Amino acid sequence: MTELLKKYLVIKWWIPLLFFGISFIIFITGMVFPNTDFGFNLFAFSVLILLISSIWQIIKGKKMIGFALLSTSLTPIFALGFMVYLFAGTMNKPDEKLASERIEPLIREKTDLTIPNDFEILENLIEHTEGAFDSDYSIGLKFKYQESEEKHITEQIHNGIKSKSEKGIWKRNLSGFDFEHNGNEINRAEPFYFKVDTLSNTIELNLMHL
Repeated sequence: MTELLKKYLVIKWWIPLLFFGISFIIFITGMVFPNTDFGFNLFAFSVLILLISSIWQIIKGKKMIGFALLSTSLTPIFALGFMVYLFAGTMNKPDEKLASERIEPLIREKTDLTIPNDFEILENLIEHTEGAFDSDYSIGLKFKYQESEEKHITEQIHNGIKSKSEKGIWKRNLSGFDFEHNGNEINRAEPFYFKVDTLSNTIELNLMHL
């Protein structure tokens, strides 16, 4: 039995390569025993067989075939390692804060509202989306403005209610105003919730970058 496996899975180089290709298709499509680890285990076994076969070919002097098989077998290993590295990097991203000088421009960019400079930050947090391979993150802001600035803020909002904006519309609520953004391309990539609470003199922004 051992000699048979050695002959067909090691010595004949094209059989491990064919086995590798078939197991890769099964792993990707999940056509055999779906919702199980069968496809992954079969593919991992085929990589091991291909690796052994490549070493055998190199030892026996068939270096071109051996190195070709070796590079093929190492490709998924390096790819898996790279994915693990990226995943570990996203898991280790520390939470951050939005710089104070970026708060005013960000709000003006999203809502056309100009806020006063002398505000008290109550919440300021940037959280990276856990497990995301790209730069997905969320921003949570809440700050308090001086009561003397309320007239300046509400005048801008009332003017915004009267006029039409491509960025969104202002709506009244029991405690102040909500800004509902338009569903344009920019806002689809960065949906947000923005609220001005005139009872507590606070402004709140929650933004998702997708």
